[in-house]
Amino acid sequence: MRRTTLTVDGHSYLLAQGTQLGDLKTTVEDAVRTGGRFVDITVVGKVAVSVLVSPGVPIVLTSRDVADDSRDNGDLSRPFDDGMAWDIAELY
Repeated sequence: MRRTTLTVDGHSYLLAQGTQLGDLKTTVEDAVRTGGRFVDITVVGKVAVSVLVSPGVPIVLTSRDVADDSRDNGDLSRPFDDGMAWDIAELY
């Protein structure tokens, strides 16, 4: 699978597996065009995050191949099971 990191103004977020990058790019571009707004993302561990995207804020998307992880399905309706915890270092 591909692990994608969204970096906004130096703050990095590991996006949940299954994040639609095309949709995310369009949402970010629209936020910049309208002068800025919050963009909702889901990160590893099924955590919802809202990031303020505005003109002049550097945004970088990076992707790399990593082993598939069934715990990281991005489904916010199924809470993260702490019994299936992992070390953040395993994600890099």
